[in-house]
Amino acid sequence: MTAFGASGLLIMAFERLLGYNFKMKIINRYIVKEITAPLLLGFLVFTLIFLIDKTRELSELIVRYGVGFLPAVQLFAYVLPAYIAITVPMGLLFAVLFAFSRFNSDNEITAMKTNGVHVNSIAMPVIVFGLCISLLLVLFNGTLLPRSNLAFKKLYFNIVEKRANVAVQEKVFINDFNGFIFYVDKKDEKTGALHNILVYVLEKNNSPVYTITAPEGLLASDKDEKRLILKLKRGSIHQALGPGLSGYNLINFDSYDIDLDINSALAGASNAKGFREMTFSELSEAINNFKENDIKDVTPQIEYHKKISIPFACLALTLTGIALGISVRLKGMSWSIIMSLALIVVYYYFLITGDALAQKGTLSPIMGMWLPNIVIGTVGAVLLLLAMREKIKF
Repeated sequence: MTAFGASGLLIMAFERLLGYNFKMKIINRYIVKEITAPLLLGFLVFTLIFLIDKTRELSELIVRYGVGFLPAVQLFAYVLPAYIAITVPMGLLFAVLFAFSRFNSDNEITAMKTNGVHVNSIAMPVIVFGLCISLLLVLFNGTLLPRSNLAFKKLYFNIVEKRANVAVQEKVFINDFNGFIFYVDKKDEKTGALHNILVYVLEKNNSPVYTITAPEGLLASDKDEKRLILKLKRGSIHQALGPGLSGYNLINFDSYDIDLDINSALAGASNAKGFREMTFSELSEAINNFKENDIKDVTPQIEYHKKISIPFACLALTLTGIALGISVRLKGMSWSIIMSLALIVVYYYFLITGDALAQKGTLSPIMGMWLPNIVIGTVGAVLLLLAMREKIKF
């Protein structure tokens, strides 16, 4: 089945669901067909852009850490749905902008109006198409996405358990091991040598007991490769003493070994579900449990509404894309991409802001996650209304 045929079936199904017939005339089918090709193109381009960095990471797993090709490909497949969830709205925005800008530049919209086709009739099938994509993405985010996130987590931790040095990356504060936080400035993947190492040894309340610094060190694994030994060379131990931490103790050493239990980092983690790995029903259960136990964390509520609000970005961005496409003459694909990226940056700015405000309690999780849709959708609806009445034109 072609992409055009699939899109036509989506709209026809939605028409039957609402009990309303849009009478997919030739002009409407033509418009949807013109959107389908750039939608696929935009989706592929944006997905590839997001996957470039992830591809580099997976290549390093194969080349540097000796991870098998098949597990690396599996990781790639498991992470792909997470990108699909955000690149589909991006691709749809680009498609709508590109198609309607071309209609505008080629005077096709003017020709349609001359033949008695109202702008409403031109926009409606695209709006319905965007709504259908939104509903499909909600289903996708509630079923396949959590499962793929959990599968990625399990497989990654399985790889780390077998090849513990994967867990240690340079220029990152690592707190995966009980009792320690450490930082490695540089890591030589060929020799395993570590440079400029900083280690915080923690008490039970996670406050530092003493600090260890060393210009160089080495990671060694036991035979089962489930335990790391951090071998430090020519370093020093720094410890503050006294009730008011007025005293100070400094010990220099030629070599010092720290036993890092990889099992503490992995204990239960491979099977534990985070909120990103939960379905709607599991998130609802977590939300209820938090409320019953008076836990103030709103993260599960944020994740629940995010799984719905991001898919409905398709509808909000479609409204804005149609309005701008009708009003602005964008010649060429490059300008459509640039404007799409600009709108996407604005959308995710509001999404990040809404997330932060919801975490602080300034906004409710619902309002925080729906803020970008409300802003972008309202602006798009107003612009589309003005464009239909020919009040704006660029």
